[in-house]
Amino acid sequence: KVCPVINPLQMGGNTPKAYAVYSKDETVRMQSSSGGVFTEVARIVLNDGGVVYGAAYNEQFEVVHICAETEEDLAKLRSAKYAQSDLRGIFPEIKARLNKGQKVLFSGTPCQVLGLKTYLKKEYLNLITVDLVCHSVPSPLVWKKYLEYISADKTLAAVNLRCKDTGWSRYGYSNRFDFSDNTYHMNRSSESLYMKFFGGGYISRPACANCPGKGYDRVSDLTLGDFWGIWDIAPECDDDRGTSLVLVHTGKGAATLEGLEKRAVTLSEASHENPAIIHSAGQNPKRTEIMELVRAGHFDEAAMLLTSPPVHSRPGLLRRGMAFLKRRITRRQ
Repeated sequence: KVCPVINPLQMGGNTPKAYAVYSKDETVRMQSSSGGVFTEVARIVLNDGGVVYGAAYNEQFEVVHICAETEEDLAKLRSAKYAQSDLRGIFPEIKARLNKGQKVLFSGTPCQVLGLKTYLKKEYLNLITVDLVCHSVPSPLVWKKYLEYISADKTLAAVNLRCKDTGWSRYGYSNRFDFSDNTYHMNRSSESLYMKFFGGGYISRPACANCPGKGYDRVSDLTLGDFWGIWDIAPECDDDRGTSLVLVHTGKGAATLEGLEKRAVTLSEASHENPAIIHSAGQNPKRTEIMELVRAGHFDEAAMLLTSPPVHSRPGLLRRGMAFLKRRITRRQ
């Protein structure tokens, strides 16, 4: 009855303001996907007696939404999780807290924020919503099978899909899996088999190919993401430790950023290397074939079927390549 696809919400019709932002708390920043802005916003809510809902790993490293009431709990919500999160029981819990007058911050994918808003049926002054620059949501089963594949006969102790030991700028981050025997497996995201499946459009939900949450105009208060391309747009904001892209949609959202240093950018600059703000993820023609293999845990066999990722997943590379060819042709002429 409240599905945002069947019953779409009326958007605000507002043009957001865009910023490059990062936290001055270096520990938080290094533990975050990009610039650590989510933690700074969440701290404001916690310090005001509120709670924060976001995606975390449970003991089996499944992705689930939890409620954070302390700084310690908040740490579980940092960094990216590349699988669809389990929201069971979360929306009624949020509604109960809101009706009691407690401040609530909810963070999730654009479709999850749309779902919460349609479920609540009215606006709450004590609710702040944060959505993401979302590429798509991969299958939870594929994520589970990949963890079994990468762990082999070891016991998994920790996962960090945004490890910045190898940097952050120009997509330099790594995926790191720590095991209970004090060993670990780490490789660059560009070399990660799971990320190749994800970025190539092989393992995400078919619904993501036609996402209702795309565009600049959104129902959330803030949209957060990695500011890919900041090295070209504002290199002074890129120190290789992560910079957040923030779209501010409401006055509530703007108020949460008041204490942070930020650099204003245009929407075209914001989306230059972030096409996921506007465009839905492509679905690879080999998705069905590869999904059958990875569901069965046959990742090595599936890897042999990989093709180049869709051009739209890295449009900046295409643009830079075309510019390079144009310069070569000009010089020859």
